[in-house]
Amino acid sequence: TICGRKTLNLKCLAIVACATIATVTCNAQEIPSGTISLRDALAATLSMNPRLRSFPLRKEVLLGDSEIAELKPPLMLGAEVEDALGTGDIRDFTGAEATLRLSSVVEMGGKRAARVGVVSRRIGVLNAEQRVVELDLLVEVVRRFIDVAVAQEQVALQERSTAIAEQTVNSIGPLVTAGQAPQLEMDRARAAFLRARLAEQAANALLGSARIQLASMWATNTPQFDAVSSNILTVGQAESIEALLAELASNPDIEIFAAESRLLEAELRLAQTRQEGDIQWSAGIRHLKEFDDTGFAFGVTIPLFNKARASGAERSARANLQEVEVRQLTALNAIEGEIRSLHQALQQAINEVNTLQQQVIPILQDVQQQTLQAYGAGNYSYVELITAQQEFLDAQLSLISSAGNVHRIRAEIERLSGLPLTGQ
Repeated sequence: TICGRKTLNLKCLAIVACATIATVTCNAQEIPSGTISLRDALAATLSMNPRLRSFPLRKEVLLGDSEIAELKPPLMLGAEVEDALGTGDIRDFTGAEATLRLSSVVEMGGKRAARVGVVSRRIGVLNAEQRVVELDLLVEVVRRFIDVAVAQEQVALQERSTAIAEQTVNSIGPLVTAGQAPQLEMDRARAAFLRARLAEQAANALLGSARIQLASMWATNTPQFDAVSSNILTVGQAESIEALLAELASNPDIEIFAAESRLLEAELRLAQTRQEGDIQWSAGIRHLKEFDDTGFAFGVTIPLFNKARASGAERSARANLQEVEVRQLTALNAIEGEIRSLHQALQQAINEVNTLQQQVIPILQDVQQQTLQAYGAGNYSYVELITAQQEFLDAQLSLISSAGNVHRIRAEIERLSGLPLTGQ
């Protein structure tokens, strides 16, 4: 729930990416400013990230190749002169014979359709590659968005810690003046206050760095936004492993293997069409100077033993197709193992967050309050007070870190499974 409601379905966002990018070519996307949501960050990345700009150009190249593949063999006009510029009676054009002919090739076996099919499948592979890149970018945006959200929580916590340290200094002052506490405790309290300020400055520096990293996803190194909107500490429950694995084939990394298989099947069909040789024909008019007559000339050329010559290309295409299937099975096995491992880590991270939120932090908060009261009454020493405050701060820092880890793992699981985590 880093957006305040449900985690965005990265796959659905990627499906509309092409439309988003096409719109942006006409209307420049405004750089996000103010307080931004995850959806704002994702839209800006899809619109302006330079990694996506090459795909429309690469598709134009393939569309041009498709137009070329659809062309039929050209009709050729030829002219031929015989028995001219020789010796004796044929030393000039007196006895020359001239032929004017048209010629072309009749493609057999559906070669043109097979060529068009190959280019079409190459476009499919390009689209699959684009979806992979888009989802990689979206997941990276989510990671960096989480980093900013975590840094914001850490800054807010360090600000509260600095305020508590300052309050402690102010509360010790009257006790030292009244002789109820030694000057040493005032000095230690002031040192603790200065350290808290340093920690706050460090947290602000980390936040600034995280903001720059996020803004760089939409090709700007000067963030225009002030903050991100998130409920980073709300983690919900883990989705069942069965649901995550149910449609693993929809993972773009697996879909690209399917696109490659379709391309290789098209290349196999093209190789099979080469088993039938193309027929060359020609037809024209020949003028016979000796008889001063004109006649028609016809010619047909048919290649022999073409099936044997094409068998090597077909064998290579079949082997390539089988090799892609093996790589697809290998990738499926690796991704499933990664999802199972991440699911275990997700459950543990959620358990850590729930334990810290529901048990540890309430106890330490109560301990801190009681210790502060006991210190004011002179029952506890400064060491016990500062220890209670530090334990409470450490628990809250652990909560923020664990919550951020939950959302990072969720984003990676969604990237691998190709599914949104319902209700999260």
